[in-house]
Parts: sequence; C-alpha cells; structure tokens
Amino acid sequence: MQNHSHYKRLLEQQKAKGLLRELNPIKILPEAKVTKDQEHLINFVSNNYLDLSHHPQIIKAMEVALTEYGAGSTGSRLLGGDLEIFHQTEDYLAKHKGFEAARLYATGYMANVGFISAVCQRKHIFCDRLVHASVIDGARLAGAKIHRFKHNDVEDLERLLQKYPDEGWIAVESLYSMDGDFAPLAKIVQLAKKHGQKIVVDEAHAEGVWGPQGKGLVHEWGLEKQVDAVIATYGKAYGVAGACVLSSQELAQWLQNQSRAFIYSTAMSPAIAAGIVASLQVAERESWRRVQVQERSTELRESLQNMGINTLNSQSQIIPLVMGSNEKALKAAQYLQKEGIWAAAIREPTVPRGTARLRINITAGHSHLHIDKLICALRNFFKKEL
Repeated sequence: MQNHSHYKRLLEQQKAKGLLRELNPIKILPEAKVTKDQEHLINFVSNNYLDLSHHPQIIKAMEVALTEYGAGSTGSRLLGGDLEIFHQTEDYLAKHKGFEAARLYATGYMANVGFISAVCQRKHIFCDRLVHASVIDGARLAGAKIHRFKHNDVEDLERLLQKYPDEGWIAVESLYSMDGDFAPLAKIVQLAKKHGQKIVVDEAHAEGVWGPQGKGLVHEWGLEKQVDAVIATYGKAYGVAGACVLSSQELAQWLQNQSRAFIYSTAMSPAIAAGIVASLQVAERESWRRVQVQERSTELRESLQNMGINTLNSQSQIIPLVMGSNEKALKAAQYLQKEGIWAAAIREPTVPRGTARLRINITAGHSHLHIDKLICALRNFFKKEL
C-alpha cells in the first residue's frame, strides 16, 4: 500500500480550519428523536419532514415487495433488472404529478447528474448560484457551458440569457436546502419562454411538504405544464429513498438511452419502489403531517426572528441560523447537544465563507415542547456568548 501521509496532512489542515467532516453513528427514532453518542436527543437535522420513515404501512409494503421480488433488482434496467414494479411505480408517479413519464433513479444525486449530463451535452446551462452540487457535477460531465446567476436574482439571469442566446437549460431548485427560501419560479419560467430556454426544477426539499397534496411548489404555482422536467426525491419528506425525473415521453426515452447514471447502474431495490408508492399514499391520507410541518416552521421562525437571529429569507421548514464563523457554528451545535438537541453545523464549502450556520429542519414529529426547548436553549447560548 502506498504512503498516504499527504492526505493526512490535508485532513489536519481541514481540521485546523474547523472544516473537517466526520461520520457520527446514530439511531433514528420516530417523532423527531435520535440516539447519538448513547444520548437521546431531539432531532433537528433529519430531512424526514413528514416523519414517515417508521410508518408501519410503508414498512409493510416494503416487506411484501421483498417477499415477492427479492432483496435486489439483480441488474441495470436495460440488462436484466427491469422489474414490473419499476414500471408500476413510474406510471403511478407520472400520474400523481401530471407528467407523461417518470424515470426512477437510486438517489436524488444520481437523478440530477443523470438528467443534466444527458440533456445538456455541450449546451449552455444557467444555474442559480445555490443549486445542489449534483447539478454542477452533471453539467461538468456533460461538457456544458456553465453560467451561474446570483441567488434568486431574475435580473442577473436575464442578463446571462441575453449574453448567451443559444439554446440551453435553466436549472433551479424550488426550495433551497441551505437557505430555506423559495425560487421565484413564475418569473423564471417567463424568462425561459421569452428566451427559448428549457427549464428543470429540483423539488427535493419541497416534495411532500408544499403544494396541493404535497406535489411541490411547481404545482403550488400551477406551472407543471410550463416546465420541461422536475426532479422529485423520496428520501426526504417521504422517508424512503430514491428519486425520479418527471418529463415528457421523449425526454424519458432520451434518458434511458443517454443517461449514464440510468444505463450503467444497478436499479434500486424493488422494496424501495414499493415504499415510495406506499409513502405517497400515506402522506395523501394523513395530510395533517404537511400542515403540522408548515405550522411548526412558522412558529419557530417567528420566535427566532423576534430574538434577533438571522434566518436569512427562510420561508419553509428549513431554517438557517447564521452564526458567521465556523467556530461559532460548531460551538452552538456542541452546546445544543449538551442540552439534548441535535442540530447540524453547516460550513464552507457547503455554504459561502462567513455564513456558517446551524440548519434547523422541522418535521411532523416535532411538538410544541420540542420547539420551546430549542428556543430556550438558543436563548441561553446567545446570552453566554455576549
């Protein structure tokens, strides 16, 4: 084995800057609870927005699929792994969202990389500055000409569209994962039409929580017939795993012929496909979950703003608490853990330098008592810091 001391030195440098990423084994429990370092904590880190990951009906559906189809798909969709349940799931998802077709991917990351790399080959792509890393990775893989506009700034987007008029794609998220704010989708769609560009919207953090029946913000604003593709994920609000691209039949056919992440990857476990459908059905029946996430989010956000905490322009269940320095963000996270609360410290390069933060995620499992405990702990932390 080669000497890897070079990487050791680089890791030590990362640690000195407060940027070292480390794994922390946990056990996720229902009702926004987690066991970490042998402590029982209130979980404000999880993306399990609807608190569905332990729902018995979803687990049962997955158990049935395991018995019927086995543990794995045994191959890629194009070579031995094209199980009936995948077609049934894709048909269900397309109908649910009102699109012609859906194509399943194992993760949201793979869906973005697979889609962007297939449709943007040597084209222009106009990305919001805060789009997920997977969009940028897909664009690089495609050899696309990448143009990044200021976050949610439609004037800056139009400036770029005028400067680079060749046909391409606009890529945005409907709800941004680190700032918790919504994209001005209606205005962006208008610009796409005006300049003859196609548009893809990543609904990863809006799916399940926002829009009619949790269909996302594209549906909330009635834009489902005006966007070219939507990326939907099922490992966040729906508590399972996997993702899909919703699009026209032509784009779906293109993906299964050109998307390397689709062609060259073993298909997801059939149990995951069964779990996705079951989770959507449970979420539709138990709409109180979606309502509770939104109400608890508003409750916490207003309390934090009254305390003078910078929550940026959050409009959602994702609430950033900007601390500024990496050191302060880590210190706040450590203090909260001592108080029985798990909150994530987010640092560069995930967020811009100088905007290190705690990211608070609200779920349907959070009670008023959980919110009150967090507010009390934060108030005490900031008193100590003065």
